[in-house]
Amino acid sequence: MRVIEILVNDNLFAQMQALYAAWFIDCIPFGGIKPSSWQKTSIYTIADIIYGAPFSSKQFNTDGKGIPIIRIRDLKEQKVATYTTEKHPKGYLLQAGDIVVGMDGEFVPYIWGSDEAWLNQRVCVFKNKRLKGKAFLYFTIKPLLYAIEQTQVATTVIHIGKKDFDAFEITLPDPRVLDSFDAITTPMVEKIVENRFEIKQLELLRDALLPKLMSGELDVSNIQL
Repeated sequence: MRVIEILVNDNLFAQMQALYAAWFIDCIPFGGIKPSSWQKTSIYTIADIIYGAPFSSKQFNTDGKGIPIIRIRDLKEQKVATYTTEKHPKGYLLQAGDIVVGMDGEFVPYIWGSDEAWLNQRVCVFKNKRLKGKAFLYFTIKPLLYAIEQTQVATTVIHIGKKDFDAFEITLPDPRVLDSFDAITTPMVEKIVENRFEIKQLELLRDALLPKLMSGELDVSNIQL
């Protein structure tokens, strides 16, 4: 079941990527020509960028005390092992469906599909200003982030920051086109998030049952398949 849901999510991302490219790069629905009504603008036209707060590592724990805190290493697998009891005045609680980006190492956007958690420093959220514009925002920033990653001078760890984001220039289609794109992709984004929650529940169930199966505490020999 977990594998199926991961494959479904991969397929949904691929469909949205193909649709985004067809509409906004190749402009196929518009005769292959970018409409003159589409305007160059700043990334801040469609998103607010929220930066993680500098939580004190001295208050981190792995005992589940407090609220989970997201660090860069948690983004790919979307599994959180660290908690904090600190309530930072500039703290932001990451929500399911948020577009989150690590600012060191590699610059990849992720659609968060787990429980709420504090956003730690060097992690940021691109918060879409258009209510259902998440997919458009995701696929707009993905190549911009990649371009920064590719132009970084080879160092041990590469970094991205506000001055890089300030330079992000995008082409903004007219609202009618964006609304049409949103109508197709919003249910797909919602399904991706839903699947990720289901994957998490299956993993928790597996982790709870496997030790009992290995120890013989749980006997499944009589189950008829």
